[in-house]
Amino acid sequence: MSRLHTVRRTSINSAAATTILLILVSLARHTIAQALTGNDECPCLPADHFRNHDHSEETITEFESVVGLSIDPTQYGIGCLPHDTNAVQCSDANDCTTIVPLPADCDKSFCKRSWCFVDPENCSRLSNPSTLFKGRYYSYATCGELDSFTYTERLRSLKGRTFQVGYNSNSGGWKGAHNPSGSFAVNKQWTGPAVDFIHEAALEAGFTVNMTQPPEWLREKSKEFFGNSNFDFCVYATSLGYLDFCVASFFITEKRASVTTMFETTSDPVYLITFTEGGGQTSWESFATATVTIFQPFTAAAWMMIFIFCIPLLGLLMLYHEYDAPGSAYPSSEPVLVESENEEGETHAEVVTRPIPTIKHVFNSLYMGWLSFFAGSYDQSVVTTGGKINLLAIASFIMLLLAVYTANLAAILTQEANQSSIDSIEMAVKQGLNICAERKIATVVIESFGVDPKKIVADPVGLGGDGQPGFNCPSCNARERTFNNMRRVHNDPSQYCNVAIASLEDLEVLHRYGNHCDKIKVGESIAYRSIGIPIYDEHADALVSLLHKQKAEGAMTRALAAAAPSSQCPETGGEGSSLTVQQLTGVWVITFSFALIALLANLISRRCRRRNSIGGSIRKERALRRFDQWGNPPPYDVVVDGYKYDAEENELQEVSVRDTENMTEVQKDGLEGNNVSNDLELVIEEEAIDVEEAPDEREQLYDHRDQHVQDDNSQQQSIGDKSQWSAASLVKKLAGY
Repeated sequence: MSRLHTVRRTSINSAAATTILLILVSLARHTIAQALTGNDECPCLPADHFRNHDHSEETITEFESVVGLSIDPTQYGIGCLPHDTNAVQCSDANDCTTIVPLPADCDKSFCKRSWCFVDPENCSRLSNPSTLFKGRYYSYATCGELDSFTYTERLRSLKGRTFQVGYNSNSGGWKGAHNPSGSFAVNKQWTGPAVDFIHEAALEAGFTVNMTQPPEWLREKSKEFFGNSNFDFCVYATSLGYLDFCVASFFITEKRASVTTMFETTSDPVYLITFTEGGGQTSWESFATATVTIFQPFTAAAWMMIFIFCIPLLGLLMLYHEYDAPGSAYPSSEPVLVESENEEGETHAEVVTRPIPTIKHVFNSLYMGWLSFFAGSYDQSVVTTGGKINLLAIASFIMLLLAVYTANLAAILTQEANQSSIDSIEMAVKQGLNICAERKIATVVIESFGVDPKKIVADPVGLGGDGQPGFNCPSCNARERTFNNMRRVHNDPSQYCNVAIASLEDLEVLHRYGNHCDKIKVGESIAYRSIGIPIYDEHADALVSLLHKQKAEGAMTRALAAAAPSSQCPETGGEGSSLTVQQLTGVWVITFSFALIALLANLISRRCRRRNSIGGSIRKERALRRFDQWGNPPPYDVVVDGYKYDAEENELQEVSVRDTENMTEVQKDGLEGNNVSNDLELVIEEEAIDVEEAPDEREQLYDHRDQHVQDDNSQQQSIGDKSQWSAASLVKKLAGY
């Protein structure tokens, strides 16, 4: 039994092995057959299919020149085989065909690849018409190979050809073509990356470009389909074969791409364009904006807190602590010299003590507080304990406040040029701002972002537009109008806008010439517009293959890099950048405003001396104690008309000539600064000179007097009354009055 079972098992195993072997052989035969006959969905045609085809002598001659005599034309292209391995056209194939992966510049790679003739009606894979046999189609795809032969043949077919080309001059941007004579000009003045790219491609492929104008009678037909545009006109002429292709930056729109092949050369990012901080509509607006920049470190509420509450409060507290304290800057009274002249011309002078009005001290305390902020310190003499502690509060307040202000102002002044209050189209829409845009961009914005068309400034009918959203006037440079119609503040939303949406290259061109430097792009790009050239469909395969090759090799990149504009706008923003005169407008305004106020105050004080007419007499009062800007007494004596005020005796004492000659320059400068120097140039001590007994000294004295009177009059012409009074008083004193 065991032996019988063993025999049976052996028979079963042998049968199974045989079955498996038959299946493998069948699969191998099927695989081999499929490898030779191509894919089932695109089978290779058998040799019998071509037996009845008439092979003309011309066809055979061309075949033998390209393929060679060693290959049977009846078997050429039958089954998936590398039929061109031994062909004449592959005899000079270099070793690149054996390199893995295959180099991109290996143009003879098809010599090692399999292909076969197929029926295009029974093939769902890629196939192309034969260049040797009319009516036949070949396919590399059915054999699982890439069709490098077609690509190579396309490039080769361009050599020696002449193409009719229309050149369009772009009205904006810098990436296209430009000519001072405009579109379709037939001259050698064409420049731009698009021109350089096509010319390099022509040299590479060996074809010739013939500048051609499309037939003018075709323009009306183009208007009916596209509209009134030279660019659409060129596309229209190309689609009908009147031109082989056009050269410029053409925006690839759905309508243009529907009528002819469009090759994309580059792309154009579209951005939201706004004003820089400080940019504006007019010189006055720019001036006003620059003026308030210096106040930006703090808000309006913070400034009010500082100048209306904190500084006045600290100043008034100092007045409270220091009022009427011995030696303080806030005494309760002051001595004054009261001079009067009656109708007979007699002059009387006396020193009286007059109480100082509290309001005067209040104003002085406020002034000193504000001065301490601008000076960065509080230099008033403080004598009381409470005042000294209050001085700590003032000093700490000034130190911290100025530190914060300085740091914040520096950051604002160096960064404001690259900032904008609007940073996205969503924010612009939310704030209800008007938007300027060229027509094609406006369409994208309306469709993609749901912007109300009423918020897009319409093309003004009065300026050649059609009244529709977006600028589209063909003869008014619609792309630049987008920037020209921007205003920071305006009252005419039908014509002007607050922000714009425009091509980045348009803004770069304007900045190249130093125009519209107050406008910048903000945020991320809103969209990218494809830029390309239209190509006649009949030549599209060959030209597109060439242009893709050129683009991949960096030809377009090199052309763009060579033409990229450099901005002539002043560089602003960033750490360590220099501040402009305009950015410091606030400094100039504040500084010279105070200087002007000081001049006006000085003029008013000279014109409006305290003079009162009492019973036909003239009365004048002059303070005998002087204080500097901090309320501190000066380091020199106060002298009026040759008399020095003695505070202890509360009276005037005459000053000798020797005392005046021994005065230091600081004292004299101080006297001039306190507006008393006009009465101090000549002082006389009557006891020192007896004018009756010493005639020589008397004549010298009178000469000295006359010279002083002359100098005094020349210096005081703008203050006539005072000069006359001082001169008359001096003459009387000199005469022994």
